[in-house]
Amino acid sequence: MNEPFDLTDKIAVVTGARQGLGKTFARSLAAAGATVYLMSRNEPRLAEASQEIEGLTGVHCPFFVIDITDESSVERAADFVKTEAGRLDILVNNAAVGRGSTPLEYTDLSEWNHTIQTNLTGTFLCMKHFCRMMIAQKRGKVINLASIAGMVALQGSCLGAYDCSKAAIESLTRCMAGEWAKYNIQVNSIAPGYFMTDINKSFISENKGFYDKSVHRIPMSRWGDPDEIGEVAVFLASAAADYITGTNIVIDGGYTAW
Repeated sequence: MNEPFDLTDKIAVVTGARQGLGKTFARSLAAAGATVYLMSRNEPRLAEASQEIEGLTGVHCPFFVIDITDESSVERAADFVKTEAGRLDILVNNAAVGRGSTPLEYTDLSEWNHTIQTNLTGTFLCMKHFCRMMIAQKRGKVINLASIAGMVALQGSCLGAYDCSKAAIESLTRCMAGEWAKYNIQVNSIAPGYFMTDINKSFISENKGFYDKSVHRIPMSRWGDPDEIGEVAVFLASAAADYITGTNIVIDGGYTAW
């Protein structure tokens, strides 16, 4: 591997790492040499993901159960990493709840609050507690997961709170990039478009016609493969991106170009 992208001896945390893009990010970081702490609420699935990634990369992938909506849970997870590794170099805030199916005018306040609490407040809590290690060591990389849904309204989807939470993630990313630059911490976000994760495969199977309608809006005429996004996280986590901060990288096959 080219030296600027080598993450050997780096310590990373990926939330929502048991499946989907989170597991892809974790696998890519591990393949680049980082020790990756996998975090999620589902311990059995975390154990499976850890075993799978370790088998593919040969890199140790510890795991820890976390509920990012519970500040005490986040604090315990950060303390675990600090005790085990002594530092943190890379934080990938991937955990989130997905799109809803209820039109806004019929959305319960509890559903709205749950989405905002998980996607936005959960990211805030992880940055608050995990990044204290980065501030103390005066270096680190934070990668937040935004979405093209925070940039444009996706046709055929009832997203509401999800859109708002992801737009706010972009704003939070810019704010903290400015505030934490003095600590040599780079904060960036990735905004995926449609990717063929297992969850999305189930979604399009249950919602006939959605895939074809969405592909019609994508210049590249297909959804992305999860493997096509993992290396972007490696880039942002590496020395090659040391002068990049406050940026949102869109990976959508051209959806937002039209």
